[in-house]
Parts: sequence; C-alpha cells; structure tokens
Amino acid sequence: MKSMSPRRISYILVAVSLAGLAALTAPGGPRPAGAGTSPGSLPPEIARHFTPAEVARGHAYTSGRYRIIAAATALRLAILLVLVLTPASAVLRSLAVRLVPAYPAVAVAVYVALLVALTEIVTLPLGYYAGFLREHAYGLSTQTQAGWLLDRAKGALVTLALAVPAGVGLSLLWRRYPGRWVLPAWGLGGALIILLVALAPIVIDPLFNTIRPLQRVELRERVLALAARAGIPVDQVYELDASRRTRKGNAYFTGLGHTKRIVLYDTLIAGSTPAEVELVLAHEIGHWQHAHIWKGIGLSILGLGIMLWCGARTLEWAAGQGRFHLAGPADIAGLPLFLLVCFVLSLAGLPIQNAISRAFERQADLTSLQLTRDPADFIRAEVTLARSNLSDLTPPAPIVWLLYTHPPVAERIRMAETFAQAPPRPASGQPAAP
Repeated sequence: MKSMSPRRISYILVAVSLAGLAALTAPGGPRPAGAGTSPGSLPPEIARHFTPAEVARGHAYTSGRYRIIAAATALRLAILLVLVLTPASAVLRSLAVRLVPAYPAVAVAVYVALLVALTEIVTLPLGYYAGFLREHAYGLSTQTQAGWLLDRAKGALVTLALAVPAGVGLSLLWRRYPGRWVLPAWGLGGALIILLVALAPIVIDPLFNTIRPLQRVELRERVLALAARAGIPVDQVYELDASRRTRKGNAYFTGLGHTKRIVLYDTLIAGSTPAEVELVLAHEIGHWQHAHIWKGIGLSILGLGIMLWCGARTLEWAAGQGRFHLAGPADIAGLPLFLLVCFVLSLAGLPIQNAISRAFERQADLTSLQLTRDPADFIRAEVTLARSNLSDLTPPAPIVWLLYTHPPVAERIRMAETFAQAPPRPASGQPAAP
C-alpha cells in the first residue's frame, strides 16, 4: 500500500486545524439540552446556584473569548504559512547572514530574534484587545495600560531568551547530525522541559508577580493541617498579588523538588471563606497526590518526540523536492516549516490533551472532597470562582471537547452533590468517616 507523502499529511493536518477553527467561530454551536438562560431551561445544577443574568453574562464574555482564541490561532497559522509559502523566511535568513557573516551561530540567533519580533508585532493588536480592552470592558481587569504593555514586553523578552538558544541548538543539531538529529534533540528537549518546570516558580513567575508566603496565620495553619492529613510534605503555601491585574480568582500547583509549591491568587483569598480556600487547596493537593505534574511532563515529552519526528520528515521531503526556498534540510530558513508542523500537530492533538487534563482535574476534585468531606463548601467555592471568572455555565459540547482543560461548572457541582449523597471511600491515608 502506498504511503502518504508529507505534503498530503500536511494538507490533512491543516484541514483538521481549520475545522477546529470553524467550530470555535460557529455562532454558539450546539449546546446541552435545556441550556437556555431562562430558569426552566437551565441545567438543574446551574439553575440552583446562578441567576439567568449570570448565565447570560458568562456566555457573552466566553463566547467572545472563543472567537478570540480562534482568531489568534488563525493569525499564528497565517504567519507561519506566509513564512513557509513565500521567500520571506529565506530573506530573513539572508539578512541575518549579511549582518554577521563570520559567525553562523550568531546569524541563527539573529534570525530567530527577527522571527520572535515579527510575531510579537503582528499579534500585538489582537493581544491588546483581548488582554486589556475587553477585560476592562467586562470589569475584570485592574491593570493600567502601562502595566499591560510592561507585562507584554517582559513576556516577549522571556520568549526571546528561550527561543534563541533553542533555535541555535536545533540548528547545530541539524548540521552536526544530518538525518539523525531527532533522538538527541528529543533528549535535550525533554531535559529542558523538566528544567523549565522546576525553575519557572523561582525564575520566571517572580518577573511578573510578587509571590510571598501565605500571610493569614489561621489560614496557613488550616492548610498545613490539611496537608498533614493528606500525607503531603507541604512546608509553605504562597500567595500571588493577582489583584494588581485582575479580579479573577485562581490557584495552581507548580514546580518540582524544592521548588514545588501551591500558589493562591490574593483575589481568591479575599473573595472566599477559609473553608472555600481550603477546598481549593485540597484540590491542588490532589494534583500533588496523583503526580499530575510528572504525568504531564511525560506526556509533553512524548508529544515532543512525535513533533520532532514529523518535523524532520517534512524538512527532508521539502529540501529533497526543492520546496519552500530551502537550501537543504539544515537550512535555518526551514524553521517556520518545522514550527508549522509542530503547531498543526499540537492543534490536532488538542482534544486529546484537554481530555487528559479534564481527567486529572476530576481526580483532584474527588480528592478534595475526600480530604475535606465538605461538598457544600466545594459547591460554594466552585460558584464563587465561576462568578468571579465569568465562566460559561452552559458551554457548547464541541467547545468543551476542544478547549476545556477543566470539567464544566455543572459537572463539578454534580460530582459534589453525588458525593454528598453517597461519599466514596476515603482518600489515601484518611480514616473512614465515623
């Protein structure tokens, strides 16, 4: 049986990406049964805890966000396609070589820097609308325009600091190990993923926020007692000054080894009761117990290997066919083609990635209920977060499948209500309820 060429495979992957974009930009898409905004048409879990006005406002906010995600994805896809299908990438490569003809590695660094700068400039207007204007329009942002621009500049510099060494290293592997560079690149890339996860809490995160130990003594004691009951060695919980940017609430588990930590938004602490904060922390402890960070790292490394192999095959095919203005498979002008393959594969795999993420979140939710045995406060915490974040309370099923990293609000409330009726067996290390 004749195998498909990389060109045909690329056409299929682009078609899959465009189909996903079409689902995002459809006017609302199919919604769950009874998912209107009148009380009688809402799912029962939503009708019991939210008003029709809250449902409508959440839908208005998130439906616009879905379209922005689609537009941002289409824009990045268009940038890569222009660079691949026109001589633009070869022109940038020639410019970089002319600037530093005696130093090939420096020329590659200049080329990568030009790509990053080009992408940042082209995506800036949409980013400003989505991250500043629209967030202010819905009363969610507390950030000044100068603050937003400073964050954007910091993000660009972090991207540059990561992209330039990665691009130079990849180019070196292309030249030194022609036809055999995938395995060493996979090994180095996997090590880099682990290093970034470990260092991000102490190197990258502090560039954007002030992070300090949790200040409320009584809350800290509750947290440490909860961690002790769960058998988790949590020495410290941190709070982040999110309120200088947003009114949204959140918490997350990050880091590895000595940098492993739970971080709470100060907006979550201010807008929730101690019991609700404890529920959120119990959820993060669930991620810790189930080793979700390591599992996520493993899946990321697996995905990286697939993308590297597909990218290598595509570059070899393009150079062999004399396509896309490439001088050979090691030509750095082929980087946009390689990135296009990775980008499209990432989009095609998004439903799988997010299905796994939702499974992780369900595990963490169940652990939080088992640790606290407080489904009422679990529901209150979920309702508080949904209101502060303007969540979509009746999301379309295709959107959940494609974009949602967490289960929808109704599903999480339903889990707590089911737990209240018949509590599952205790979490590991917990005594049975009397």
